[in-house]
Amino acid sequence: MDVVRAEKETILKLADQSHEQCISIFIPTHIRGKEVNERQDQIAFKTHSQTIRRALEQQSLRSHDIDELMQPLEALLDNTQFWRHQREGLAVFRNPDYFAVFQSPLPLENSCHLDSSFRVRPLLTFAEPFPIYYVLQIGKNGVALYQADPFSISQVDTSEVMPLGLSDITQYYDFEEELQGRSAGRSGMTAMYTSDDLDNKQKDHLLADYFRLIDEGVIKLMGTRNVPLLLASVAYYQPIYRQINSYPHLRKEGLTGNFDHVQPGDIHQMANELLIDEFRQNRQLRIEQYQNSSSGSLVSSDLRQMLEAAVTGRIDVLFIQPDAEVWGHFDETTLATTIHDERQSDDQSLVDRVALLTLRHGGEVYMVDDMTSVDPQGSGSVAALFRF
Repeated sequence: MDVVRAEKETILKLADQSHEQCISIFIPTHIRGKEVNERQDQIAFKTHSQTIRRALEQQSLRSHDIDELMQPLEALLDNTQFWRHQREGLAVFRNPDYFAVFQSPLPLENSCHLDSSFRVRPLLTFAEPFPIYYVLQIGKNGVALYQADPFSISQVDTSEVMPLGLSDITQYYDFEEELQGRSAGRSGMTAMYTSDDLDNKQKDHLLADYFRLIDEGVIKLMGTRNVPLLLASVAYYQPIYRQINSYPHLRKEGLTGNFDHVQPGDIHQMANELLIDEFRQNRQLRIEQYQNSSSGSLVSSDLRQMLEAAVTGRIDVLFIQPDAEVWGHFDETTLATTIHDERQSDDQSLVDRVALLTLRHGGEVYMVDDMTSVDPQGSGSVAALFRF
């Protein structure tokens, strides 16, 4: 079983999978609460698995082949630890040659599909060009650097370039959250000192030396590239570190508090809330570009025209309403498009097709809840901004 990240490359890899039995299952899941205790997520997944098994039986497959195909899906139902460590949504993909799961930070639709290719529409949100950022967490117990985007966070290995803690500066002083001093003598006896006992300038000097080593590590790892860096620390540290800092994209706003025992997922959530406006900037810019070009030939809501443009890499930005659906066929060689009013047995989703072609040729795809926010005068559910 592969546990995958839903990013552009993964989505395209999933789309490349082709087989008569491609199973896609999506469910919203729960992190905690009675839904977990009552196994509601497992029940929902079991219902979809049973639906898929019945559909496979209608294809006149041998029982052995059906059992072999369904085995890893049904085995998940007995994996208690798997269900106790979910996020907001779960996507599972299975064909005779492939088995992968994606634990989504966002709720997913509740659906199952058996087709000749995997369904990727629910994952297209994760293909949007969201910016990455870093969080520098400094505490009494050490320092940690995290790389993140709106959907994931991972710790960067800093062992070779950053201090492990204040002990790298002095073995005699330790700092409480309130920056009270503690002096440990060579005999091992420990005495506590208040702020009056230890001069604030001396504390700040020790902290400055500590932060200077951290800053040097940041520069070695990140250089001066244009990636936001958030500082997460107690309030006392913040102004001292900012005086030392030489990384040009340290954000003025930081996360304030004692994060020594805070989980990365919680730090991630707080950082996302602080950067939410920045995440929206690129999407809003693209919408404005579409609207500014709406009177010319660089925009279209004609799916046939969009498919032809996507093949040649002309689509710069594609906007899709989540419920948009058009069924039919598209031939990339002849550029012939056939559209049916209702889905027929061998039809494909032409909306998904234009989205995947756009991604393959370096275009951007955005899921929008209401297309009127992009095209107030339009009535379609898909729209494109062309490069030329």
